[in-house]
Amino acid sequence: MPKRTTHTYSSEDAAPDGPESELFVYHCKHCASHVLITDMQLQKMPRRKTDNAYVLDKKTSISYAFDIMILLWRLIVIIEVICMTVAFCIQWRRKLERQFRMKCVGWRAFVCYRSEEDPEAAPFIYVIDGALSSIAAETNPQDAPVPPCISQLDGGLVQVAIEVEDRAHRSAITRVNADDVRVTVAAPATRGEANSELLEFMGKVLGLRLNQMTLQRGWNSKSKLLVVEDMSAREVYEKLLEAVQP
Repeated sequence: MPKRTTHTYSSEDAAPDGPESELFVYHCKHCASHVLITDMQLQKMPRRKTDNAYVLDKKTSISYAFDIMILLWRLIVIIEVICMTVAFCIQWRRKLERQFRMKCVGWRAFVCYRSEEDPEAAPFIYVIDGALSSIAAETNPQDAPVPPCISQLDGGLVQVAIEVEDRAHRSAITRVNADDVRVTVAAPATRGEANSELLEFMGKVLGLRLNQMTLQRGWNSKSKLLVVEDMSAREVYEKLLEAVQP
């Protein structure tokens, strides 16, 4: 299981008064979920030469009291609770580098990484270039961009990547993130019963007839690709968001 890290704050931990106390809030650029609070603008931070990622130096930022600790609280406690710590080996100019990646809490998009497995021991946090935005759409999720799992095809068609969980208590949409839409169905996957229930359920959610939808195989046994007619990707996304039942 991912390591949990908890920090406790009081009013004594507040940042100093004056212009240096200004905090900057950043959100995932894709889903608008909250990711980072820091005392320095990302644009003013140094960058790596390898991938142009922003470098957050914990030793430098620690002098500004709780802001860097909030960064760790958001990224490590929340994100790693839902994402296992996996080391990726990236090759830069014939040299391998281990990356322990962190993902946002919304679509679980890759937003930053560190070089040490232990979050407390990592001297730097690297924020992916273009992953964060200072503008949020959290007040209205429908304002967020359409996730990559819902794509507009030629001919006015829309394709939805779905992860199906069969033998559940009921048909429901439990998650919409960058990778897929998770749907539960009560029927077993054998003899096509789950596919039939999935099509019928998605028709009710999207307000479509069966002849307006086509179900195709995905990249594994639980993956399906739903192709729908007469709707835009934005319309499909909003309908799915309305139907989500965590």
